[in-house]
Amino acid sequence: MPAQALYASPQPLAVSTLPGVGQVARPGPTAVGNGHMAGPLLPPPPPAQPSATLPSSAPTTNGPPTSDSAHGLQMLRTIGVGKYEFTDPGHPKEMLKELNQQRRAKAFTDLKIVVEGREFEVHQNVLASCSLYFKDLIQRSVRDGGQGGREKLELVLSNLQADVLELLLEFVYTGSLVIDSANAKTLLEAASKFQFHTFCKVCVSFLEKQLTASNCLGVLAMAEAMQCSELYHMAKAFALQIFPEVAAQEEILSISKDDFIAYVSNDSLNTKAEELVYETVIKWIKKDPASRAQYAAELLAVVRLPFIHPSYLLNVVDNEELIKSSEACRDLVNEAKRYHMLPHARQEMQTPRTRPRLSAGVAEVIVLVGGRQMVGMTQRSLVAVTCWNPQNNKWYPLASLPFYDREFFSVVSAGDNIYLSGGMESGVTLADVWCYMSLLDNWNLVSRMTVPRCRHNSLVYDGKIYTLGGLGVAGNVDHVERYDTITNQWEAVAPLPKAVHSAAATVCGGKIYVFGGVNEAGRAAGVLQSYIPQTNTWSFIESPMIDNKYAPAVTLNGFVFILGGAYARATTIYDPEKGNIKAGPNMNHSRQFCSAVVLDGKIYATGGIVSSEGPALGNMEAYEPATNTWTLLPHMPCPVFRHGCVVIKKYIQSG
Repeated sequence: MPAQALYASPQPLAVSTLPGVGQVARPGPTAVGNGHMAGPLLPPPPPAQPSATLPSSAPTTNGPPTSDSAHGLQMLRTIGVGKYEFTDPGHPKEMLKELNQQRRAKAFTDLKIVVEGREFEVHQNVLASCSLYFKDLIQRSVRDGGQGGREKLELVLSNLQADVLELLLEFVYTGSLVIDSANAKTLLEAASKFQFHTFCKVCVSFLEKQLTASNCLGVLAMAEAMQCSELYHMAKAFALQIFPEVAAQEEILSISKDDFIAYVSNDSLNTKAEELVYETVIKWIKKDPASRAQYAAELLAVVRLPFIHPSYLLNVVDNEELIKSSEACRDLVNEAKRYHMLPHARQEMQTPRTRPRLSAGVAEVIVLVGGRQMVGMTQRSLVAVTCWNPQNNKWYPLASLPFYDREFFSVVSAGDNIYLSGGMESGVTLADVWCYMSLLDNWNLVSRMTVPRCRHNSLVYDGKIYTLGGLGVAGNVDHVERYDTITNQWEAVAPLPKAVHSAAATVCGGKIYVFGGVNEAGRAAGVLQSYIPQTNTWSFIESPMIDNKYAPAVTLNGFVFILGGAYARATTIYDPEKGNIKAGPNMNHSRQFCSAVVLDGKIYATGGIVSSEGPALGNMEAYEPATNTWTLLPHMPCPVFRHGCVVIKKYIQSG
């Protein structure tokens, strides 16, 4: 094939003047399209007019000389005395155009691809520059002697459609292609499989704009199969956001069981009514009951049944034949009924089904109650009550405490309400108990304890609140009593073997544990006391390893964690089954008089004070058991210590 001029319509030579450069020639008939001038250059500019007044890359006042020829803009740029850089931005496009013409004419091609009996001749270098798959395949074929003496390398592919390859090659050689809803998925599958990454981005961008309620789940499944993360995340977010619309489509009834469960179990599923999720599950099963009814319990388990209205549970769910015929399904429904009937026991009913969805407006939050602040060397009481929503990392104010200057109280949550007991105010030890009603956002007095106390512990076991030990009017008290939130009555139970205050207490494995504290002599008690509620009996062991005071305890995964205290960073871990104690990872800060809770499988330590002189801490840190590490979290509303800290479910108004 004879060589062809890249520019078929040459322009006559024109002369222009550029300050600091002199006369510049535009390409004439002898110019070629590779950036070199075939004809003689004009004389260099006079040295008296250097272009030092402008950076070499800066535009000149009059602009560079240009040409409106068919092959686009060209320019000369001064890069030094007597040195010029000629640029032809249209050159790559023209070269690609010529290569495409050669491909169509089968000129200079060195690769033949055979698909479905059709032959496609291309240039190895061009194809390899756009596809990592073909680049690797060509390299291996050449290395293994794949040409076999033939003039052209030949590849036979069985996992590709001929018309799809034709479209991909058109894009490779022209950079343009028409995409529509009929071919987009097929093109993306091929582009992804053969690693045409640029074309993948084009297809993804198109499909993102085409997402609808009727196709988003199919696109989601396709993106997951192709490991196309960008499209996957976009389709997933889209499908979760418009669940009510998706639930009305036929597509959701045709997806696989695993895909269906992954979709409706997601915390981010946007639904104002869990009843719709239940109805969608039933519809999916009834689409093919012969093969799907066996999964009824597995599917019902991802419905947040405790958030379904009680009347709907009784009148609709209870009467569904799929539910009535499955013992496992009936157990799940009964679990939801108990959740509604026993609000005081909800703390012990925690399952994935009791976790509210993000769209419900109800979130599990960490609540900070009162406490003390350091102002210089002076302490002052806080009446503020705030909660932190980990789902959006925001703090919200709740109803303030109904009293002032109270400290050394104890706080516990039961049935999503908060109970604050005892404490000291103006030197007087108190027996008052206040209840924060989460639904009403207010504080109300309930029955007083029988024994005034401060620096005591309170916890919940089997729906009842226990207050243990503490400092009374005349010193340490061994008195233990429990409160029934339904009857609003207190009753005494067996006393502590050792009277302590400022201990660490928690529930683990059906027992109540009280670690350390301060004894009657004012020293670390060095004792572990355990209580079995069913038999109303205490036992204790003394050990020098139990030296904590002013430290909280929490239970996670069957272990007891004691955090900080005595101005320490230490984490102490107790294994009830083995009865041994070991050191855990240190926290990032020393924390005395801090508080701690467990939320979503993590321990959160809040506030505290570094030393007797301060400062108080205004941050939290979280313990992740999977990595056995503590991580600092964003700041709390203010530094605080000797505060209460609990977890409840709380309706959070958006905005």
